[in-house]
Amino acid sequence: MKNLLSLFAFSLLPFSLLAQSKPVARKAVPAKRPAATHVATTAPAKKQAPATKLASTPPASTAPAPQPQARQEQPVAAYVAPAPQAAPSSRPAARPVAPVSTYESRFRIGFRVGGNSSTIGGIDPETFGIGVQANRVMGFHGGVLFNFGGPSFSVQPEILYTQYGIKMTAGSDYLQLKYSIIEVPVLLKASFGQPNLRFFINAGPVATYTLGGTLSALEGGQSGSQKIDMTNEGRLSYGASGGAGVAIQAGPGAVQLEARYSYLFSTNDNGTNLHPQNAMLSVGYLIPLGGR
Repeated sequence: MKNLLSLFAFSLLPFSLLAQSKPVARKAVPAKRPAATHVATTAPAKKQAPATKLASTPPASTAPAPQPQARQEQPVAAYVAPAPQAAPSSRPAARPVAPVSTYESRFRIGFRVGGNSSTIGGIDPETFGIGVQANRVMGFHGGVLFNFGGPSFSVQPEILYTQYGIKMTAGSDYLQLKYSIIEVPVLLKASFGQPNLRFFINAGPVATYTLGGTLSALEGGQSGSQKIDMTNEGRLSYGASGGAGVAIQAGPGAVQLEARYSYLFSTNDNGTNLHPQNAMLSVGYLIPLGGR
C-alpha cells in the first residue's frame, strides 16, 4: 500500500511542476469611472479606434498596406487661360476711315447744253411805234463747267456761249435784236440727298463779253438782217445768276438737270441802262477726276 501511494505520488509530480511554472492569471479589476469634475481637470484619454473598423482591417500578413492614391492632375489642354484685359487708355480710339468714292472727288469737270428764253429790260417798245410789244427771244447755250469741293458744298465756275435778245412785234411785222455772248458765272453750289439722287441750288456773280449781234426785221412781207456794229457798244456786262436742279448718278459721273435765271447790267452807246435777262433750261454731265 505504501509502495502504491509512492508510485501514485511520483506519477503526479510532473503535473505539479507544470502547475507551478504557469503564471497565475490575474483577474482584471474594472477601473473606476472618474467623476465629472475630475474629467474636466485631467487631459482627455486617447480615443480608441472603433472595433468595427479594426475588424474590417485585414491582417498585416495577408493584405498589402494601402498605397496613397496618386493626385490626378488636370490636363493642360483642358485649361484655357483667360484673355488679358487691355488696360484703359487715355488716348481716344482711332476713327475708321471711310472708303473714298469716285463721286466724292474734290474736282469734277463736265458740260451743259440747253435752250434760252431772253429779253432786254430798259427798252421802251413805244419808241418803235404805237402798238408795238416786247417779246422774248428763243436761243440756246452750251459750254464747259468745273466743280471744286466736297459732295455737299462746292464752287462751280463755268464758261458758256449763250444768246440774249429782244423782239418787238406789231401784227405780223417785227424787229429782233439778238446778241452772242460769252458768259462766265462763278456759282456757290449746295447739294443734298442720296448718293444716287441729289438736289442742288446754286447762285453767284456772272460776267459777260458780247461777241456780236444781229438785227433782223420783217416789214410788209419783206425780211432782212444785218450785223450790229459793236465798235462803240459796251461789250462787258455783269450781273448775277442762280438756279436749282437735280443730279442723277449715271456711270462714273452724274447727269445734271437744271433751271437757271441770269440778270445782267449793261449800257448802250446812247447811255441807256439795259438789263438783259435770260432763263435757261439745260442738261449736263459732271464727272469726277482724281478719284481712286
